[in-house]
Amino acid sequence: MENVAITGMGVVCSLGWDLAEVNRKLAEGHVAVGAAPWAGDEGLEYAWVSLVEGFKPEDWMDDRVIEGSDPFAWYAVAAAVQAMADSGLTELNPRRTAVILGSALAGIESVAESQHGLDTIGPEGASRKMQIQAWGNMAASQIAMRYDLHGPLLTFSTACASAHDAIGTAARMVEAGIVDVAITGASDRARTKLQVLTMGAYGMLSQQPDPYKACLPFDADRTGVMPGEGAGILILERTDRAKARGATIHGHIRGYGSLADGYHPSSPEPDGRWEQVAMEEALSEAALPGGADAVDALMAHGTGTRVGDTAEARAINRLFAGRKKPLPVASVKGHLGHTAGAAGIMSLLGGMASMKADAVIPNAGTKNVDPEVEFHAVINEPVETKVETIQVNAFGFGGQNASMIITQA
Repeated sequence: MENVAITGMGVVCSLGWDLAEVNRKLAEGHVAVGAAPWAGDEGLEYAWVSLVEGFKPEDWMDDRVIEGSDPFAWYAVAAAVQAMADSGLTELNPRRTAVILGSALAGIESVAESQHGLDTIGPEGASRKMQIQAWGNMAASQIAMRYDLHGPLLTFSTACASAHDAIGTAARMVEAGIVDVAITGASDRARTKLQVLTMGAYGMLSQQPDPYKACLPFDADRTGVMPGEGAGILILERTDRAKARGATIHGHIRGYGSLADGYHPSSPEPDGRWEQVAMEEALSEAALPGGADAVDALMAHGTGTRVGDTAEARAINRLFAGRKKPLPVASVKGHLGHTAGAAGIMSLLGGMASMKADAVIPNAGTKNVDPEVEFHAVINEPVETKVETIQVNAFGFGGQNASMIITQA
């Protein structure tokens, strides 16, 4: 891909909903962590989560949207409003603008609340709007309705690769000239006791008494996932079009790879074989002079789980072996948790922050880097280096492997 520009960015996450503030906290290694509302209950003696606190949907949308939507859609709408403002676009061609989002969990919170109401109160306890609150396409639909759009409207649910698959598809539509502009990204919310309880039961997170050790990407002492939530939105448009209107171009999407791991419902192939192939596919489409050597930094999926980090580390070790200086690698999950379907866009925004500052953000909380890591796992503070090309990984349950290449404007 050679003609896809990022002209707008917006975010809602546990670090905030102002991109400059979020970037500052990423650079500082800030960890947004707190006890889940049900911490202390049986099976959740220690339950650390990274939640969006203080967000007011009424600042971003009207009451009808608030009442008819699940909070995962609120986050997406707010991030889209930011991204549109950042892009400088004041008019959109309704038939030439796509809205393509991702979500793994969608309206799970609305489903849980209505089921609880049905079980405890009866039929009147279930929301009459549950259908439009819960369905996965509703975040994208609310954005399309807000801007009166009638172009492609798609939602991907490919676990933790949902954002990458949405953004990659949107970029290819822009590159092919199918649309002029794409509003793309992903959103998820993590507020149900059922979700966190079952994550613990499945071994995804541990009963860790220290909240600042809840998620330690690539740390030898890592213990698992810290659930997070939020949304990230990009505005993509053809580079020639963006230049013609004098837009600020934050970067270019150059390559995208997506494929099936085909190994296990929740665990990657132990050597990271197919994760490496997804990364290679993204590099192949980008066709950068120097190939993998052109990558200046990598935003890893980096969940902080034993099996997940090991497989990804092995894939990165092989792909970037033999470099004069080890590749700087970071994960945003120690800062803001694992945002499920939005994980890829959060990582991408972390990479964009590193690119803007010419300093790769640290892995928040990580201190004792796993000896199997052969790359430069950034810890403690940012590493100053020229960042013109980043690779961003997103790997999900079901064997959803995706990777993306972003270059500086």
